[in-house]
Amino acid sequence: MLENQNFWLEIVKIIPSFLWVIGAFIALFLWYDLHSRQTLAGYYTQQGQDTASDLRYVERAFEDVLKVAHKNPHWHVEVADTDKTQMVQRLRRNRDVLRERRVLWLDDRPDTLANEIRLFQQLGVEVETVTAVGDALGHLRMGHFDLLISDIARPDGQANGLATLQTLHDHYPALPALFYVGNFNAQDGVPLGAFGITNRPDELLHLVLDIVERKPPRIEIL
Repeated sequence: MLENQNFWLEIVKIIPSFLWVIGAFIALFLWYDLHSRQTLAGYYTQQGQDTASDLRYVERAFEDVLKVAHKNPHWHVEVADTDKTQMVQRLRRNRDVLRERRVLWLDDRPDTLANEIRLFQQLGVEVETVTAVGDALGHLRMGHFDLLISDIARPDGQANGLATLQTLHDHYPALPALFYVGNFNAQDGVPLGAFGITNRPDELLHLVLDIVERKPPRIEIL
């Protein structure tokens, strides 16, 4: 009987210490949980701020493209405010699908595409420009591209964009292709083998998004 009493007395003595340990553990857990929440909140706040800043640059680049296209006397591009708004909203929703995509841009005057290329780069798209079909085939042999953007009109002595697309598709039939042109008549329809054709920057972005949204992201094998 005496032994049982001593046993319980010893248990009673260590209970306060045990409670202190439990209390310290709970306090540590609560502090860590609060700290983690604050860290995550700060991270996502910063991420949100960075995304908003990036989007402002994208929207500014988009406006620059539209201004140049509007001023070009050969293009006669008119983009309504509602169309601009729809494009910006779609970019905000879906810009992640553009990150790390690769575009091969075939045009005999790539210097005239500086604003468009800058816009794509702001969206995380890698753009390689070439001026001839031979260069395009060389780039396609060296690496993967998600799509091709091409002009149609070419200087005398060079195959136009329609013939060039046929040549490229003879070697790479699965490569989606778009035509981005100066003079465009919608009644002529989409050229054979092309996904789409336009002279409007907003429609070009819509077409590019239509293509990449259908394609799974590229997975690098290490």
